[in-house]
Amino acid sequence: MTPPPSPSSSPSPSQAERLGILLHLEERARNAAEMAELGFVIVNDTLAIQSYRQAALWIDGVRALSGVPQVEAGAPFILWLARIGRRLSANAIAGPVDPSQLDPVDAAEWEEWLPPFALWLPLAQGGLLLADDAPFAEGDVALLTHLAGAYGHAWTALHRPGPLDLLRNRLRAMPRRRIKWIAAGLVVLSLIPVRLSVLAQGEMVPAAPVLVRSPLDGVVETIHVVPNDPVEEGQPLFELDATSLASRLDVAAKALAGAEAEYRQSVQAALWDPKAKAQLAIIGGRIEERRAEADYLQGQLARTQVKAPKTGIVVFDDPSTWLGRPVSLGEKVMAVTGETDTEVEAWLAVGDAIPLAADAPVTMFLNSAPLSPVHARLRIIGYQAQPRPDGLLGYRLRATVKEGEEHPRVGQMGTVRVDGDRVPLIYWLFRKPLAAARQWLGI
Repeated sequence: MTPPPSPSSSPSPSQAERLGILLHLEERARNAAEMAELGFVIVNDTLAIQSYRQAALWIDGVRALSGVPQVEAGAPFILWLARIGRRLSANAIAGPVDPSQLDPVDAAEWEEWLPPFALWLPLAQGGLLLADDAPFAEGDVALLTHLAGAYGHAWTALHRPGPLDLLRNRLRAMPRRRIKWIAAGLVVLSLIPVRLSVLAQGEMVPAAPVLVRSPLDGVVETIHVVPNDPVEEGQPLFELDATSLASRLDVAAKALAGAEAEYRQSVQAALWDPKAKAQLAIIGGRIEERRAEADYLQGQLARTQVKAPKTGIVVFDDPSTWLGRPVSLGEKVMAVTGETDTEVEAWLAVGDAIPLAADAPVTMFLNSAPLSPVHARLRIIGYQAQPRPDGLLGYRLRATVKEGEEHPRVGQMGTVRVDGDRVPLIYWLFRKPLAAARQWLGI
């Protein structure tokens, strides 16, 4: 690719005209809708205020060239401009440019590509190179420097660099030796061993609760306690509806009384009637059957009143949800536990399941006291994912509070941190992204 043809020259405008042109160019730069339009204005319309043969806009590469509609990235002239642009971008002061400021290889090609005189005008993120057959006057340099500031501001408004762009620009401005030291430091830092840990929502639950179950099929009629009430051993907790059992017991008692009356009559008749004497054994067996049935119903009736199996606090749901509710034999209704006989329970998400030792450290930060963490040791963890209370799958774990630690009361919630083995820092940072990439790529 040969250098593009120079823009057509025009008579030099007066000082007043140049100021008007300057304002017009600044307005056009501010009103540019996209970077391609702004680049065209910079390399071509600047000719209205200053004559030159060639102009090139360099911002992280050659963005625009005077006299051509589009830049060919692989052309020799563009590659040469890109090299000298990278070298000149380190200069933040406007001024003349000559081959002595370039590498010897690039300086040898100057006469092939550019006129003998050139001017470098720094922009916000690069620069504008103007070349001509005659040197640029000091007054022209001052005016063009002011115009270049407006161009740089307009370019920055259209192209706000992101964090990666800013980092790349800073790295390009750094000496290679410093970049190597930074890279070596990052490698060493990435190998520092850190504790692999995961977070989960946790709750203080009873460590060894005594479950209070329904002793028989029935309907809950009365509840004598409320959640977290302290209870004594033998204190009534709740009662089942005894109407049906009471009716059956009444029938059984009357049947027993009738059988006993019949037995007494048979005893009197047996004195003179041999047949009545033979019926005594049958009637006696019937009495024992009626008595056993009455005793059984009496025992069932007594069991409708459920009492506390030990001293502690009672743990269950809202009493209003249990009143009038049918329960079956063995169904859990509530539990009795010590007020501070608690341990940590948490649910690890499936994606957070890391290898854990049998006594891995567990720390719980209570919502009510985040500055006073509870330290515990892992006791058990589920081997299979189960539905959590929120419906998602997770691994259930229990941790025993360390000796000497204050046991929070049952029901307190917070955030649980479970610590695993030590791993390199780079693994700690990229564990989840790598897992997501493997799932997405299927490898």
